[in-house]
Amino acid sequence: MKVRDKLFLGMAALILFMAAVFLTISQGYVKHLFQQYAMAARQGQVQQWEQLLAYYYVQNDGSWEGVGQFVTAVVSQQLATKKEPLRFLLLDSKRQVVLSLGVSGGHPDLGTGWEVPVTVAGQTVGILWVSDQNIQGLAKIEGTILHSMTLATVTGVILTTVAALLVAAWLARRITEPLRALIDATRRIQKGDLGPRLSIATRDEFGEVAQAFNEMALQLSRIEETRRHLVADVAHELRTPLTIIQGQLELIQQGVKRAEPETLLPIQDEVMRLTRLVGDLHQLSLAEAGRLPLEKTWTDLTALAGRIVDNFQIEAEAKEITLSLEASDSIPVYVDPHRMTQVIVNLVGNALRYTPTGGTIRIVVRQEGSEAILAVSDTGPGIRPEHLPHIFDRFFRSDEARSREEGGTGLGLAIAKEFVEAHGGRIGAESRPGEGTTFTVRLPKGLTVTDRASLQPDDGFRRDQQD
Repeated sequence: MKVRDKLFLGMAALILFMAAVFLTISQGYVKHLFQQYAMAARQGQVQQWEQLLAYYYVQNDGSWEGVGQFVTAVVSQQLATKKEPLRFLLLDSKRQVVLSLGVSGGHPDLGTGWEVPVTVAGQTVGILWVSDQNIQGLAKIEGTILHSMTLATVTGVILTTVAALLVAAWLARRITEPLRALIDATRRIQKGDLGPRLSIATRDEFGEVAQAFNEMALQLSRIEETRRHLVADVAHELRTPLTIIQGQLELIQQGVKRAEPETLLPIQDEVMRLTRLVGDLHQLSLAEAGRLPLEKTWTDLTALAGRIVDNFQIEAEAKEITLSLEASDSIPVYVDPHRMTQVIVNLVGNALRYTPTGGTIRIVVRQEGSEAILAVSDTGPGIRPEHLPHIFDRFFRSDEARSREEGGTGLGLAIAKEFVEAHGGRIGAESRPGEGTTFTVRLPKGLTVTDRASLQPDDGFRRDQQD
């Protein structure tokens, strides 16, 4: 059963239940009101007679003698305004009949009238039974009015219920429209169409689901686009070395070249490039999947950067590039020193690759609040603004020909970004064409919850110094 049908049946059951409860309560309440009105009318009539008879008894010196004439006179006045005669019976304190009007046999059916004692000074001097036909007619009026009201109420309830059911059907359809749109869009994505988006403007749960769905579809589209680009980029990267290897081997097989060391050297270079490419892709995939193994320990970021600068000094001097490190105190960070070494090597090597002769590369290590900052600045040609958002993408090169010539795979910055983020840090770049580029790495100095849980007492430092 569809959600729309379940929702409609639930609302319909509630509507019918409320209609039945309303009908029952209204009928019972109206009937109770009529019964109270009839009872008040009977009580008023009987109490009036009881007061008249008690007054007569007192005025007649405690005797019922002549009460018939008194009652006949009062009844004559009532007959002038009432169509039905009064049935009247008066008994003395010994339950002997004193006066009987319209009562056959002197012993009426007391259930058809109203009986009340006549009291004087707290003593019962008689028993009065009265049955007014006009008051008894209230029962017929009550039945007629109750029937009319029941008919009107039932008609109103039926019309209201039908209208409520129509509104419930409309509401069920309206409420489930976003769900149907979501199902249709999901089925289109299931068939491979990543283009559908939901245009639901509500701010309720359906709106949140629609927004989450649109973000998911956008992410899937980006992932699919990245996958296609990755396949194309990998195929492009593999094509050049494989073509070189294939060409060299064919020349050797045809006897054009002999299998000597200088002939095999280009093949070896391309094999090394392929090996490096596969290794970089493997590390990148592990980092993106969150499965990159990290052997974290307390590391002096200043000392780590200093060792890397020393290793690059010979290459910098050969290119007549000034390579300097600016750092004051030691800055301990809890990182994997091998992974961070690769990050800094990629950044410094990238700067050396693009900085022209006579240029300057400056590495700055400092502390800002709870973060350790490492910045690598060069005086190279810079990066054009349209290329800057893509420099951390796989296989992206702002200078295609030069990068290939110098052996870059286009994965260095992508790997650096994933390694930094694996440590809970951030990496960014600022550049102005013709003025140079600055890459900034921000690493947290404290320990994460996971890091704290993994520490052992013999980690080489006190727990009270971890932060």
